[in-house]
Amino acid sequence: MPLMDEVMETLRALLVPRGFDLIWPFRVGGFNDGVEPGLSLDDWGSRDHLAVIVGNTRALWPVWLDALASDPALAAEPEPLDAYTERALRAALARLEARASVRFAHEGGARAVPIQRVAHAAGLAFLSETHMSVHATYGPWIALRAVISVAVSGPPGAPAPIAHPCGSCAPGCLPAFERALSTLAGAPTAANARAHWRAWLACRDACPIGREHRYSEAQIDYHYRRRLVLPRAD
Repeated sequence: MPLMDEVMETLRALLVPRGFDLIWPFRVGGFNDGVEPGLSLDDWGSRDHLAVIVGNTRALWPVWLDALASDPALAAEPEPLDAYTERALRAALARLEARASVRFAHEGGARAVPIQRVAHAAGLAFLSETHMSVHATYGPWIALRAVISVAVSGPPGAPAPIAHPCGSCAPGCLPAFERALSTLAGAPTAANARAHWRAWLACRDACPIGREHRYSEAQIDYHYRRRLVLPRAD
């Protein structure tokens, strides 16, 4: 049976080159103990087993563009970034020498995972008053993609409680968030996010943490407006 360090080494070796540069281990019980059963992560029979959050910074963008340019089938997918994520993570799990499962952030229904709450409980990113996950280094310029559960022992002890990286969102981010909320006529929708994308982007830009890690304009255009221009092949 592989040890946690071997599992993490394998995941990093396979996923970081694919653009998933945030790979964070924790014990599955550290999250499951605090939520209702319907939101629990797979634990493979023990609360002490390993769980791993997989996400990315802006590092994913050029790697993903290269994959799209070289794979017409991927580019033709309705949600090519979700498809790319699923392919990469399922391929990585197939290389592990332990039982493992994955739940993707974009899944719904019985497989839905409250991934922002997971990242907060695990100590990866603080879930702020503005409903953004804020990393201590990268700020809000991250994406949380999936949670992997593996039938090996996780890291010892509970993660240290994560502190608000700024102390409070009140000075800047919260007013921007309230302005974005004012564009809503009801529940948030994808259509509203696209129609008022500048207001929602302003919430992230208001955060003082990680500004040097801000997404490129092309990456922002894709995430907020679903506009994508592939680089021309030489």
